[in-house]
Order: sequence, then C-alpha cells, then structure tokens
Amino acid sequence: MKNKIFSVSVIIIITLFMCNNTYSFNFVEKNINIGIIINTSSFMVECSKNFFITDVLNKKLSFDQGTIRIFCVEKNTYVNEHILTLPIKIESLDEIIFIESKPYRGYFIVKESNDSKLNVINVLSIEDYIKGVLPKEIGSDWELEALKAQAVISRTYAISNLNKHLSQGFDLCSTTHCQVYGGAGVETDTCNKALLLTQHEFLTYNRKFANTVFHANCGGHTENPKYIWNWKIVPPYLKGVKCYYCKNAPYTNWEKTLDESFIRKKLLNNNNIGKIKNIKIIDKTNIGTAKKIEILHSNGKLILNAYKFRLIVDAWQIKSHSFYSIKNYNNKFNFKGKGWGHKVGLCQWGAKFMAEKGKNYRDILYYFYPGTKISKIIYDDQIKEDKK
Repeated sequence: MKNKIFSVSVIIIITLFMCNNTYSFNFVEKNINIGIIINTSSFMVECSKNFFITDVLNKKLSFDQGTIRIFCVEKNTYVNEHILTLPIKIESLDEIIFIESKPYRGYFIVKESNDSKLNVINVLSIEDYIKGVLPKEIGSDWELEALKAQAVISRTYAISNLNKHLSQGFDLCSTTHCQVYGGAGVETDTCNKALLLTQHEFLTYNRKFANTVFHANCGGHTENPKYIWNWKIVPPYLKGVKCYYCKNAPYTNWEKTLDESFIRKKLLNNNNIGKIKNIKIIDKTNIGTAKKIEILHSNGKLILNAYKFRLIVDAWQIKSHSFYSIKNYNNKFNFKGKGWGHKVGLCQWGAKFMAEKGKNYRDILYYFYPGTKISKIIYDDQIKEDKK
C-alpha cells in the first residue's frame, strides 16, 4: 500500500557564494519536525475551520470548527469515541491549529512515546519554524541587525541538528535543550521582518553547515567547546574570540550565594556526597574560565567539570561555569563569575551592542564565527511515497 501521509521530504538546493566562485549541490532532508508535547496522556486540539484527523490505516475523521480531546488508554488512542491507530495526522483548512490553546502553523503528527503515551509533533517549514523561535531566543525590540544575525544562526542550527531527537520520533524539541519554540502565538513583526530580510540564508564553513551554537552573554570572551562538552574536534570558527561589546550587559559580572545544603542535595542524585567542606577551582581554560572544580566533603572528594557542576546545581542561579571566585562561610558558598550561558559561539548581548554601534548582521556573524560564510539556500517541497 502506498502512503503519502507521513513521509515528507524537503529537497534543499544550495548555492554557495565563496570567493566570487559559485558552488552548487543538492542536500536532501525531511521537513522539520518539532516535538512540542512529550509523553502526554491527553491534549486538546482546536481549529476555527474544518479539520481532519487521519491514522496510519487511512481512517479519516472530519470535524467542524471547535475543540476535541485526544487521549490514550492502555495503548489505545481515542478521538472522542473513535479509536485510531498511531501515528495520526492532524491538519486543517486553516493555516493555524491550536494545541492546548496555543496556535501553531503547519500540521501535526502524533506518535507513541517511549513510555507508551503520546508525542505531539509540529511539522512545518523551517522558515515558519524560525518565526516561532526568534521572539523566544532574543528580544524583539533589539536592533534589526542583531535580529537578522539571530535569524541566520537559528535557521542554521535547525538544519544542522536535524534528528537530534530521532529516538523520540522528531528532529528538535521546543525547549532550551534545542531552541525555544513558541509557535505562531509568539510571532512579532520585527522578528518576521528580520527573517524575511535573511530568507534562506545559512551560515556555512567549508561548504558545510556551521554549528551555530549561541548564548546570552560571554562575559568578555567566548569559550572553546572542548572545555564544555569534551569535543574531540573543534571547528576553527568556535575556538573563541574576545568580545569587547558585552561589558555593560546583564550578568557580564554576577555573584550568587547558595546554601551548602542546597548544593549537597543537588549533587546527591548522582554522587555519595557528605557535608560539603570546601569547593575550589583546580583547573582553568586558556582564558581563565573554571574548567574543573574539586568538592571536598565528609565522605571524600569529588572532581567535576565546572560546566557540568553548574547544570547539576542550578543553571539559572549560577549563570555560567565561568566563576573566578568561590568562598565558603557560615555553611554558604559565594560564587563570583562572568557571563550567562555556555559562552560558545555568538554572544547575544555582544551582538546587540555591535548592532547599536552600526555593525550589520554579516559583521556580527563573521566576528563570532570567524572564517564562516553566509550561503543562500532554496527549498523545494517534494512528497516521497513509502511502499508498504
């Protein structure tokens, strides 16, 4: 049986402009699939026009405008009184579908999760996806050139990280683990303008998509990812650059005091930690950032990567792994550091101030990703048939 519902591919024809020479090649990938609700037992669907739900056996249900509930019980998936076989597709005559009262473009595929519940996946074009990313990842009131820079790197990040959640049946999630995605309801005119002005532009290096990781504030210098994620091979454009632009930004310098009991409780999940006596930096990166820390406690000592320590304890309270001072007093630990985030790739606050000083988005991108190029990409949708 031929099934045209669930297998959609995008042929991406890429033209690269490098050193006044033009290179062309084809790159085939499936449409972007964003997991917006993971491992749920039920969710609500609403449309202002007729909408349709089709299961993998081609059983099709039609609904007038309104709201329905989709839920699972003992591995059966129900739409009202109907039982459908996963995966199912939800589409509408309107371009907007509401899931749990939030509007989204495109359509939806619902698959069984790893825990026999439901994963709700938004399928849409990359350009429409970025419309729902930009306002969540950067301030909509920032300078247009900073928004344009973010549009290019968010688009590039999406295409270079396809299948990041392959085991769960989609490409990217909608959280900070990938990129924060809020759907059509968060779109703004200024961000959509930045998207339009950079339409189909991606950042590339040696005719490959660049790994365009980014963060809020580097604190004066971006970091080499080998100290953060233990990368064995680091592309030249991510080895770190000095940033002169974020010195007056939020959390360029920060300070936080945490109770010993709070830190110990966080670390207990993975380690046999006793009462913490001291925490000290025992290794630094080449720019002076904390690389490894030693935690001396009543049951012994623990050595951790500084970035991992930050994530385990609380990444919102400890703004970065770049602490330069840790002091212990009265069962409390005082951390002083620089920057906000992992500090690899583009510094968003640095980009903001560069734009305010008259730099354009190309200047910004080439500064934080030295040696890269902006390449134009054209999409062409094509349905691929699966024979079953």
